[in-house]
Amino acid sequence: MRPAAGQKRVFVLREEAPGRYSVRGELTFTTAPAALKETLPLFRTRNGVAIDLRGVERADSAGIALLIEWVRLARKRGVSLRLENMPAQVENLVRVSGTGVLLASCSGAASQTTDTELHG
Repeated sequence: MRPAAGQKRVFVLREEAPGRYSVRGELTFTTAPAALKETLPLFRTRNGVAIDLRGVERADSAGIALLIEWVRLARKRGVSLRLENMPAQVENLVRVSGTGVLLASCSGAASQTTDTELHG
């Protein structure tokens, strides 16, 4: 799904509760650099982070790279990372791109209600 002419591609991170966040919008080449910059502090200040991906409307390989970077950051800093409600499109990209091994500990079974966890 492409944005209408003139519509800006967005990534919105919202804190739902301490350590719990939701993502809305796109995980794409356009949004991934700013999304990484915005999410870096999550892995510096928390023991555990849960990210609900239900609101992701579009993703591409840069979005998958962002998820992999989140996993790397969580491992490096000893943070428990939980990815919830991964959309089918994102799971399909992971499967097709062959990055499932990198996300295996946090991607779980292929379903829209995936609750996955990685302990650093």
